[in-house]
Parts: sequence; C-alpha cells; structure tokens
Amino acid sequence: MTDEQNAISIVMDFLHNKTKKTLLVRGYDNEAKLRVVLSCLNKEFDKGIIRTSSMSDILDHINGAFNKNLLPYTVKSTTIYKLGRMKVNINSYSTHTKSNPKGNEGTFTVFYPVQFVLDDYKRYINFLRELNNIKSSKIILITTNEWSIKERDIENHMDQVFFYSVENDNPQIMSNLRNNGAI
Repeated sequence: MTDEQNAISIVMDFLHNKTKKTLLVRGYDNEAKLRVVLSCLNKEFDKGIIRTSSMSDILDHINGAFNKNLLPYTVKSTTIYKLGRMKVNINSYSTHTKSNPKGNEGTFTVFYPVQFVLDDYKRYINFLRELNNIKSSKIILITTNEWSIKERDIENHMDQVFFYSVENDNPQIMSNLRNNGAI
C-alpha cells in the first residue's frame, strides 16, 4: 500500500465514523495532504467550507495540490466555487467577520493552513472557541511547516490525529528536510 493509499483509507474511515467530528492531519508534504483530504471530501460531500489564513495564497495551494487551475486568479469569500462535485465557500479565519460560516450537518469545514493560530496564544484560544461553534459534521485541520510548529495542545482537542508519512511516496522531500536539519 502506498503512503497515499494509506492516507486515503484513514481519512475515509474518519469521514465514515459517526462518533468523530475533528481530524488533525499532520505531515511534511503539504500538497499531498491537501489533495488527499479534498479528494476524500469530494467523495462524501456536496458542500463545504475552506477556512484559510491567506485568501491570496489559497489559490496556489489548491491549484498546486491538483496541478490544475481549479480556482480563478482572485478568490473571494462571497463566491461559491466548484471543486470536483462540491460547492465550496472559501474564507479567512485570520480576519474575523460577522459572516464566518458555521456550516451544518451536510457540510465539512477544512482549515488550511492552520499554523497561523497555532503560533500565537491569543489567536489559538480564540480559534479553539470558534472550533466549538462550528456546526459542520466534519472538521479537518491541515498543518503546513510541520517542523516549525511550537508546542500546542491542539492534538488534545481533536477526535483523531493523523501523521501523513511520505517516506515511500516522496522520499526526496524527506531527504531534503533531513539534510537541511528541519527534521
């Protein structure tokens, strides 16, 4: 089984588990994590929410993960985008607005990348409060810059944590991180 197949299996098991609502996906290959999570969600959901720390960067993250121009050059929080078969609202969790979507039982919420709130205590506390108010049936947080995350207890607030290893699928990224002293 490839690393990607293993990741798909774990994410799909989480999506089918009625008792788990929150998943933290960690790992070193940001594109692989985002691609697997969105692909799995596309199999199970028609509607969802992507919360990001940077509206200007989310285009590059999603288009890069799939190596396709899935999103237009400018992404707006007031627009619904089609990703696969899903209709997705994309908005910032770093700028607080009164219209932050909470979702419902028929939606998912993905936070990507989630580092912005993990590196600042006040933002982190507010983020935990916001997580508790989300009504989506599934909430998935995806890390980036895994090697730079300071100690936070975010894992203690999740129903499940998965470290997406790419040791077999992308040994070059692992070799580069080791050679650069990141891991």
